[in-house]
Amino acid sequence: MKTKLNYDQLSDELLRLAGGPENLKKVSHCFTRLRLDPVDASKIDEAAIKKLDGVKGLVVNNGQYQIILGNAVEDLFPVFLKKSGLSDGGKVEEKLDDDAPKGSLVNRILNGIAQIFIPVFPAIAAGGLLKGILVALMFNGVLDPTGNTFNVLMWIADAPFYFLPVLLAYTSAKVFGCKQMVAVALAGVMIYPSYLALTEATSVFGLTIPVVNYSSTVFPIIGGVYILSWIEKGFKKICPKVVAGLFVPLFSLAITSILMLWAVGPAINWLSDTVSSAVLWVYNATGFVGGAIFGALYPLLVFLGLHHAVVPMELQFLADLSYDPLLAICAAANAAVAGAALMVAIDSKNKSFKANSYSAALSGIIGITEPALYGVLGVLKKPFIGAAVGGAVGGAIMAIFKVTGSGLGPVPGAGFALFLGNTKNFIVFLVGTVVSVAVAMVVTHILKFQDVKDE
Repeated sequence: MKTKLNYDQLSDELLRLAGGPENLKKVSHCFTRLRLDPVDASKIDEAAIKKLDGVKGLVVNNGQYQIILGNAVEDLFPVFLKKSGLSDGGKVEEKLDDDAPKGSLVNRILNGIAQIFIPVFPAIAAGGLLKGILVALMFNGVLDPTGNTFNVLMWIADAPFYFLPVLLAYTSAKVFGCKQMVAVALAGVMIYPSYLALTEATSVFGLTIPVVNYSSTVFPIIGGVYILSWIEKGFKKICPKVVAGLFVPLFSLAITSILMLWAVGPAINWLSDTVSSAVLWVYNATGFVGGAIFGALYPLLVFLGLHHAVVPMELQFLADLSYDPLLAICAAANAAVAGAALMVAIDSKNKSFKANSYSAALSGIIGITEPALYGVLGVLKKPFIGAAVGGAVGGAIMAIFKVTGSGLGPVPGAGFALFLGNTKNFIVFLVGTVVSVAVAMVVTHILKFQDVKDE
């Protein structure tokens, strides 16, 4: 039986091998990774960290050390944070450090996307899952869609999506380095009830303000907060410090709001709708071929940390269409990763590695694949092929039958309710998931792998 992790002991070891608390500028985490930003990377003992009990892998991305811990990261983080002496998220500097290495533009964009969307994900996952359950109960006659209970619960389910610009404003402000409450106020301006109730364009200072419904949108508020950050920095430079606390937020919010309502917001919204329509056209035009390619590549995207770039597009689909055509393919790919890890667990002769592989497979079928990708497939390499083939077959099935999700969440296991709205949709989702697991297991077994040896 697997022993429970000692979070105090593991935190002490991680701190020691990371060069001590004084070598950490920032500490954060996502669903499966403890993220460390070191002062001096040479002081970090990567090899020793990888060997610690409970650590499933380590990835270095743009100078940030991401320690793969799986679901344990939620319990370990507060312990580690307390021992490190840092505040949650680390010390955020007001000004950019021009001497710090920036990394490539692609890395900075991907890291920014991750930092914006990861904190928001639990809220939209909760809303999406509740909506899926409510729709299923409605179609099965359990809940009356005109009843008070259904309506109140649907308010709860819709709230994270309707107020998505507010959530994204808060996280975007942290990434772009501006006042978070001012960013939230900007989001409030964009979804202000009186503005959304307009039936025709209005104006301010002679500038025409078109009517655009920004509720549930993704990209306009992110662009708005980026502009806000620059305007805020500009006013900080020219405004006397004695009145800066009052006038910098005043001018920043007023100017950015007018720019967003007048031109920038409508332009970004049009562009995001256009891109969304183009991606949907490609999805429909390529059919099972596109589904197979995306299903095969998705495990690699997760492994490289590139999958965060898919989330904004999925949210845009939900805003434009009220459904997500990519989620089912992601579910098939995740199921394939779980299937490959499960086959490794069955075929491996190493007791410790076998136990870790079983655990990783279970996590993968729930919807968290990092433990399997880094702790199993990444170690053995060949099972990656099994996951890719399984994801391709399952993705093709999902694409052929146009299986869609009603929200976002960990798939396939934890997010099954997102596919309950339509019986045929759900049945194909189950079939595609099972086929993905089975194909990945068969291919992994046929290809074989060099087993991990006991040290």
